[in-house]
Amino acid sequence: ERCRWQIKHPGQQEKRVLVNIAAQHLWAVGGDSALDMRICCGAYPTKTPLLCITINYMQVNPEWNIPFNIIKTDVARHGGDSAYFARNRYDIVDRETGDTLQASEVGEERLLSGKMKVVQKGGSGNSLGRIVFRFPNNFSVYLHDTNNRGAFNRERRTLSHGCVRVQKPFELACFLLQGADEWTKDQIRISMDMRPVTERGREYVRNHADAPRPFRLISYRDITPHMPLYIVYFTAYPNPTTGKVELWPDLYDFDKVITKEIGPFLLKE
Repeated sequence: ERCRWQIKHPGQQEKRVLVNIAAQHLWAVGGDSALDMRICCGAYPTKTPLLCITINYMQVNPEWNIPFNIIKTDVARHGGDSAYFARNRYDIVDRETGDTLQASEVGEERLLSGKMKVVQKGGSGNSLGRIVFRFPNNFSVYLHDTNNRGAFNRERRTLSHGCVRVQKPFELACFLLQGADEWTKDQIRISMDMRPVTERGREYVRNHADAPRPFRLISYRDITPHMPLYIVYFTAYPNPTTGKVELWPDLYDFDKVITKEIGPFLLKE
């Protein structure tokens, strides 16, 4: 029934990124390339939305503009606690003036006013990790790295505010930038504090050993052409790399809702 409602289905020959929330897994397939990885997705109260969209660009070492719903539920109660904001590398910025304010001078009420934004600095320790893949949507969600790598070892990985955290972010970047040369890939590696593989990359690291981190050889890169992205929810679905149908738990109770609604009609049949 859910498949019947889907506006657009992935084409078998189409190069695409497919996220199946029920499987807690991502597949990037097309041509001679196939990549699969675990994901962490939205917790039950903050479910990841189902989308058919395109990935337009990626950012390396992104800042995180914290959505207001997270400020309201997690951040505002720490208003005035400068140690909390310093520990998490959060800046408080006045939306009207653009000024960065002293955390000790901004209490909970001002944070909840909507006149302030809270921004986490890019680099090591950022909640988005070292790279984010963005696409237009009304839910403020995207695919991104994470600073909590251990979460991918869990059996149930529904723990985000709605975004999709990916297990192999560098490999996904290479898939989206197919045709990129090794120096381009090394610029991403170096910017993500990964070891370069080219002599040019190794020489760059040697020559900039004392430079402040993070390196910013690449901060922004368009995905051209834009990559189709499908975020779906199927508890029975053929594995895109093997074709074998696999069964997955109903993490969000979507199947339960549909069964409840169409059950009486099935009984009539």
